[in-house]
Formats: sequence, structure tokens, C-alpha cells
Amino acid sequence: MEMIDLLKTETDRIEWKETDRDTNDILHAICALANDLGNSREDGYLVVGVRKDGTPIGIKDTQLDDIQRRLHDLLSSTKILPTPAFDIRIGEHAGGPIVVVRIRPYPVPPVVMVNQTAWVRKGSVTTRAREADLVRLQERRPENQQPFDLRIRPDATVEDLDKKGLLTRYEIARDNDDDRDTFPAFEPWLTQQQLGRAGADRGGAHGNPWRPNPAALLVFGRDPQRFFPGAIIELVRYDGPDIDSAIVFRKTIAGALPDQLDTIWLQLGANLVERPAGENGIRLEFLPDYPVEALKELARNMVQHRLYEGTHAPGRIEWYQDHVEFHNPGGPFGHASEGEFGETTDYRNPIITGKLVEQGYVQRLGQGIRRVRQRLAKNGNPPLEVSTDGYTRVIVRTRPIS
Repeated sequence: MEMIDLLKTETDRIEWKETDRDTNDILHAICALANDLGNSREDGYLVVGVRKDGTPIGIKDTQLDDIQRRLHDLLSSTKILPTPAFDIRIGEHAGGPIVVVRIRPYPVPPVVMVNQTAWVRKGSVTTRAREADLVRLQERRPENQQPFDLRIRPDATVEDLDKKGLLTRYEIARDNDDDRDTFPAFEPWLTQQQLGRAGADRGGAHGNPWRPNPAALLVFGRDPQRFFPGAIIELVRYDGPDIDSAIVFRKTIAGALPDQLDTIWLQLGANLVERPAGENGIRLEFLPDYPVEALKELARNMVQHRLYEGTHAPGRIEWYQDHVEFHNPGGPFGHASEGEFGETTDYRNPIITGKLVEQGYVQRLGQGIRRVRQRLAKNGNPPLEVSTDGYTRVIVRTRPIS
């Protein structure tokens, strides 16, 4: 869109900001433009350097690089999920340079949220999405075209979830809300959190009960394996270099995904061995066979991105004498299959990813494998080995003994 059109007036697809100082306001605007409540299917624009009365004031040349970096980091952060597609450019105007952020409409559902709250544009106003807005967004795509972790399970109920833990989260959210009088009841709140919805007709008519989706069952379920028998991690340690070697340790890890991550991270740390790496002055330096944070990142990646639908195959970690293998049902998803493994980000399970972010199991999106490679290099391990053929197989080889 040309600059002259961006400066005519604010609309449901254009919002003006004088500066980028109010990061929450910026995030709410981006979230609302990505959700595209009116289903215009047109790009949205956040224009920075324009007063609310439409006067272009521009941005100082010395501030342009910093503003672009701040905006990029903010929109790539875990504060807004799923991450909408965007690009940033500098537009020229007599009043000075103007920063233009273009946002592609997100293929909702899932609904884009900022810190667990959805925002929408109504005319030229950005506002928090109400229940009717969420229903409207959630009905946009047919059920069979939605991400697997968003589709409801008709055979499950709210009683299959950790209701006590979710009620605690609900009460904290309600107590922290500025408008407690209009805060939704428990099950509508669960719907706002994209953990399920009422009945097969989506509207909850005729007394249809609320049903959880796979993300709710896998992250907050009392017994996720009742619905997804393959949603486990098998850890096996061998006393040798290959699968014919004797097994010295085996553990099957079940339960909700956060519990699985807590357990497997402890097990990975407990199995690490440190060996002499040479002398550093008068001190003998020891280094682990593998950097533990790299192993933990690969385990989290396995839980977050694996295929849960249509398979009973578990995630599997095989620890050999000279290497560790991570086996995962499903190859890289969508755009993640393009280029080198881990270079491009896409999410098979966007709701699961969002819930793991909320609980602190994911700090930064799209950088996990790059960090693994960096940590391996720093520790002296050989490069990561990856193969994908319906399964994802990642091999980490031990650090050579000096």
C-alpha cells in the first residue's frame, strides 16, 4: 500500500502510532490486525510516526535502526502467539521517515493472542475480543482444516483435565483483570484460552457440553495417554555403540507434557558424565560429554513439535556409548521443512507451543536448534546430524576425548 493511502485515515486495517514506546499498545494493535475480525483477507498496517490526528511527524534518522530492531524483537517474542507474519519498512514523507509494519492476516483459528488475551479491530478502534468475537474467529475455518491440537475431542470432558490447577489459573486471571464484573465464567474462559469449546455446533446451543481439545488434554490432562497412547517418551541407555548392545537403563515417561519435560530433563542431567579436557593453568578442567542444555532443548523440541495425530509411536531417546539419538514421529512441519533443519520455523501444534510458552518451558521461539548447534560447537562436539523420512532422527555425538 502506498504511503499516501496509509495516511488518509485509520481503518480496521490501518492503525497510527506516534512512537513505539508503549509496547503493550503496539502488541495489541498487531494482534488485532493479524486476527482480521472482518475477514477482509487484506494486509494490516501499523504506521509509526503519525499522531492520532493524522499529522505525520516522522522518526529521527538516528532512531530508525533501533525502532526497527525493537519492533522485530517484540513481534518475534513469546508475548504474541501464534507469531503473525510481518515485515518492516521505512516510508518517506515530508515530515520525516515513517516506520511501516505490514501484518499478514493469520489463518485463524488458532486466534492470535497477547499474553493469553485476544485483540480485534472494530472500525478504527483496537479492543479486547469478547466471547462473540472469539466465536466468530473460531468458526472461520472448518474443523477438519484447523490444527490438530485445536480440534475438540467429543469423547472428553472438562473432568478429564486438571480442573483444580486450571481453576487456580482462572482465579488468578480474574483477580488481575481490570473489569472483574464482565470476566467470563470458568468454561467460557477455557474457550478464550483456546483449550476447547462447547459442543459440536460451536455455539453451545441446546445445552451442548464443553469439550477440551488435544492441547488441553496433553498439557493439562489428568491422563493424556488415555486419549493419545503414543504421547510418551521412552529413554533407553545402552552399554555400547549400537542397538544390539546390552540395555543398562530404561524408563517410560508419561503424564502431561510439562511433567514429561520436567522428568526427562532430570534424567538427561543425571546420565551426563564429565571428563578431563586438559589443564587450565594449575587446574584440571572437566567438560561434559554433551552440553546438557543442548540435550534439554532437543527433548523439548521433540515434545513440542512431534506428530500426535494418527500414531501410537512414542518419542524415543536412545543413549549409546558414543552418541545420543532423538527419534520423533513426524518430519518437520510446513515451512520448517524448507532449508537446513531448524533454520525455518513453523508449528504443527501451535496451541501446545503457546501453552508451553505460558508455563516457561519455551523462552524464545524459532531459535532452539540454532542454540543447540552453538552449544555443541562451544563444548567441542561434532555437528548435529539430522535425517527426516516421516520420522525426525537427530544424533548428537560425544565430545572427542583430548
